[in-house]
Amino acid sequence: MSFYLSFIRFSIIILIGFASMFLYHYVNNGQYTLHILLYLSLVALERSIPNLAIKNLIIYIEIVLSAWLCTIYGQLMLYLSLSSLFAYSFSPSRLLIRILTYGIHLLLLNLAFQHDSSFSIISMNFTFLLTAILLSLLQSATGSRNKTIHLYDELRKKHYELDETRKRLVEFSHQVEAAAQSKERERISRQLHDDIGHRLIRVKMMMEAAIQIIPTDFPRGYEIMLQVRDQVSGSMDDMRNTVKRMRPTTSLKDEYAIDRLLENIGRETGIHTKLMIEGTPIPLYPSIQIVLYKNVQEALTNAIRHGEATSVEVFIQYGNDELCMFVSNNGPIEGIPDPNSRQLGMGLSGMEERTQLIGGTVDIQWEYPYTVVTRLPVYARNDII
Repeated sequence: MSFYLSFIRFSIIILIGFASMFLYHYVNNGQYTLHILLYLSLVALERSIPNLAIKNLIIYIEIVLSAWLCTIYGQLMLYLSLSSLFAYSFSPSRLLIRILTYGIHLLLLNLAFQHDSSFSIISMNFTFLLTAILLSLLQSATGSRNKTIHLYDELRKKHYELDETRKRLVEFSHQVEAAAQSKERERISRQLHDDIGHRLIRVKMMMEAAIQIIPTDFPRGYEIMLQVRDQVSGSMDDMRNTVKRMRPTTSLKDEYAIDRLLENIGRETGIHTKLMIEGTPIPLYPSIQIVLYKNVQEALTNAIRHGEATSVEVFIQYGNDELCMFVSNNGPIEGIPDPNSRQLGMGLSGMEERTQLIGGTVDIQWEYPYTVVTRLPVYARNDII
């Protein structure tokens, strides 16, 4: 039982003790005071004993004493007896024991008030049952609250454990990546030595032979020089591939960056590209980022290849729970097809399929300017319980 409920119980006992003394004017107030103090002593003793069996025994003594006080000192003692409900309603004892205690308590109170009027007995029973029900509901709510706090603590503990596991996993992945890079460097080093190095030595020897042969046999020397050219060209290709593999891998965000895609397309084709963003950008999951990139790429390809566009605009709008991307081009539209007979090409069908896989939709606005609209549900990656 909490401190506040104990305070309420002691307050009820003290207030009822004083009120009953002034209302009924007992012949022997000293004896009455002694009985009240005895009851208070039992209540204080019950609070201080940790052993459950002894605690329950003292509660039964309190119930018997309170029923006897009701018999001797009148109806106000009912509220003093009801204060015992605070003790065993919140007891950790099993439910069956608490129900049995309720029954014994109510039986003793009925025996104490058996000589009173029927109305008094009915009122007493109603008050007892109402108080017992309210305290039981309060005990259930308290238990639910404690269970919720316990579950929250467990969830927070699991969250910390998961976070630690994630950190260890990231550290392990870095170690694996470092080991893989070291192994790749060793392989590249062997390739440089075995392939390119040997090929360059062969080129040097062939060039020296050509220098000796050209003055006396020009056609044969010229043929050797052509072979040297082919050998150097092959060595350059091998060097490019080796250097390309040595470059650090780009992150997913850089690899599927829409602004870089638009910049490259504009530089390669000469069309005008523009990217506009509205709202607060949030970190996107890889699946969403890839779908947006692929849809922009497909829309750009269609605009250049089929739409004869000279300008493409990409407008990305971040909402609370939805991301909308509009890809428009200024290409001419030859008639607006019937909505019931529109057939999507392979590219647009692919856009629609990959978007639906992550819960999004693709719409086509056939009116000028021709616009492909992608709508995707989004969630902040740093959202947590």
